[in-house]
Amino acid sequence: MLRLKRLLIGVFVAAFVGLFSYLIILNIFTGLKINGYDYLFIAKEPYDLVLKHAMVLNGTGEEELYRADIAIRNGYIVGVGYINPKESLVFDAGGLTIIPWPIRIEAGDKVVEHLLKNVYPRYSADEVFLQNEPYQGLSITEAAIFAELTPLELMNSLIKSDNTVAKVLIAPIIIKKEEASAKEMLARLTGYRAEFLEIEDRGIIDSGKKADFYIFKTRDYVDEKLIELLRRGAVPEPLYKVQNGKFINL
Repeated sequence: MLRLKRLLIGVFVAAFVGLFSYLIILNIFTGLKINGYDYLFIAKEPYDLVLKHAMVLNGTGEEELYRADIAIRNGYIVGVGYINPKESLVFDAGGLTIIPWPIRIEAGDKVVEHLLKNVYPRYSADEVFLQNEPYQGLSITEAAIFAELTPLELMNSLIKSDNTVAKVLIAPIIIKKEEASAKEMLARLTGYRAEFLEIEDRGIIDSGKKADFYIFKTRDYVDEKLIELLRRGAVPEPLYKVQNGKFINL
């Protein structure tokens, strides 16, 4: 009877330890998934391309710059994290930073045109996008930073110098965080825009999204230099561009 009791206790303890270990592993895996990592150790078949050892700023506004590999198949991202390339084509992205391809604001169902002279301050400076050079594609906020003016000073200058029929685009994109960080400033040019325009497969770097990237030298755009550039509505000059999973300027 005592032996049976000990046996049952041993089985119970083993089961408890096994369940506890499983829950820990599941929690870790879930946490990695939430943070954008898909740890793919062995591929069933080679990827079309694996970008190894890159620094990634993924465009979500949630993640700081982190190191990861990116696996691509049929023009889409199929893994972000540690990737075993097996027999795949590999590009060594060491020393390089990868960001999503910027999303352009264009007139459409969710973006309407409006006369330049009547938009500000009726609309937020973040919602109004200019269409003429030298500020084409920039919001009033971004253009004002670029010109080293206040939004009101910029608008007064444009109205005085431009004709009265000039038009702008109104796009009430939700700004999720009021912080001047690289992750937030990039998201305003990529992920937030894609979400607003309901572009489901672009704007961020994650599994299931199109493999469209800008790639630049990490050391050329660090800390405040990168943040200031993004605040102006610009992105680093790409050393390489990847579109549909293929280098277009290699």
